[in-house]
Amino acid sequence: MIGFYGWLTAAIVVLSLLVGAGSHAARPAALGEALRAHGVLGPRPRRLAAAVLPVTEGALGVVGVAALTTGHQRLLQGVLAAAAALLALYALYTRHVLALGRGGPCGCSRRDLPLSRWVTRRAAALAGLAAAGAVIAGAGPVRLSTAELVTLMLAAPSCTALLWSLPAAMHEPVPATVHRPAPASVMTAPAAAHDHPPTNATVHRTTEGVSSRWISPPAP
Repeated sequence: MIGFYGWLTAAIVVLSLLVGAGSHAARPAALGEALRAHGVLGPRPRRLAAAVLPVTEGALGVVGVAALTTGHQRLLQGVLAAAAALLALYALYTRHVLALGRGGPCGCSRRDLPLSRWVTRRAAALAGLAAAGAVIAGAGPVRLSTAELVTLMLAAPSCTALLWSLPAAMHEPVPATVHRPAPASVMTAPAAAHDHPPTNATVHRTTEGVSSRWISPPAP
């Protein structure tokens, strides 16, 4: 079964690279805006990273698919090793940004997803999977049975989708209490102030303290 799990690991990493490249292609300016919001890189390194990283992800993903479909072990090993380095670099970068107390979007999603420790953990998990897959791929060629191949085709996209949605799934609103001001006519009666119950507010907070708030109706 080590052969099946090795192929599953490689497929998850390759699909994640393609999903990341697709997200950047859908919103080309999102990565540059995120890097600018983080305030870590200068203008020139920021533009270079925003241009190179999506292309690198896409190239590694395409080559990885070719290596998986053709069974080219050495090529797959090289792709996974490069992906492990790229993902580990991204994990270290996001951890550095969080350690500095900076906020902003993660730049890794088609929607505005705030940077959090779960983005770092996802990148670290993918880097570990890529490194493990590179070691397994170097052990030699592996032949999968028809049942294993069908299982792989079903399991790899599902595991990739679950892992990719981890930061969004773990970013839960924090309930807060906001007191609605009483009307001017009611302010004259001190006892009437208790007739207006507090309103529930939903607060989105990141590790850096950046929040976005909107008021929701009171719970029944």
